[in-house]
Amino acid sequence: MSISSAEPVAVSVVIASNGTPGSVDACLAALEPQAEGVEVIVREREGALVPELWRDGIDEATGDIVCLTISVMRPADDWLETACRLVGEASVVGGAVEPGEGLRLRDWAEFFCRYTRDMLPFAPRETADLPGDNAVYTRDAVASTSDLYRDGFWEPEVNSALRERGRRLLHSPELVVYQGRSAGFGTFLRQRLVHGRTYGRQRGARFSKARNIAGIPAALVVPVLLMTRTFREVFSRRRLRLRLVAATPLLLVYDVAWAVGEAAGHLDSLRAQ
Repeated sequence: MSISSAEPVAVSVVIASNGTPGSVDACLAALEPQAEGVEVIVREREGALVPELWRDGIDEATGDIVCLTISVMRPADDWLETACRLVGEASVVGGAVEPGEGLRLRDWAEFFCRYTRDMLPFAPRETADLPGDNAVYTRDAVASTSDLYRDGFWEPEVNSALRERGRRLLHSPELVVYQGRSAGFGTFLRQRLVHGRTYGRQRGARFSKARNIAGIPAALVVPVLLMTRTFREVFSRRRLRLRLVAATPLLLVYDVAWAVGEAAGHLDSLRAQ
């Protein structure tokens, strides 16, 4: 689905929908008051991964500025205005992801699993570690990396390539979205397995056979590392600590799923070598 004017546009918003009931309508409702003259592209396809949907939306987008998010996010009232202002300072800007209203325990676990580095407060900094679920790119930045995302717009790969090419990437607390309710435990668990496997495969393609072999048992420590990072990020911000403790059992399951997927990705790389 696309919503745009007949005139050329400066801004395109690409929304990948992960199938959460009602999430697209809620996301569009949050965008509507600030999206006059903006091209809005929603991509939703059963069985597709979010990076694949972003790729398809980016390929269709015509704006000089491309904003990315997912349907469970609710952009802040000044999201597009802030995106346009900040992208004048960098080729890529990633923002903050905050918990929205009415979250269930499984939603909190997903939030802590994905977004602790992006929760407020944090200071602006230059980094390639930006959340694709709240990001804005200049058209020339995405165009320069189009060969890298034919299999899906995996933002860590794209952002790393842009940084290596001398582009400025900024993590800013001014650009804010709010996470709504997720598609549920099973959906997110499968996503973690698939994304972990893709991550392991992408890294493994650059590794030697020996390093890929070592990466399989090394995945055993990955949940510990992920949990440690999550607790460090949350406790350093001095907020949502009790929420994190309550969500820890589910969070551990999600982190184990990622580690299993990562090990499978290294095994895939071994088979391809």
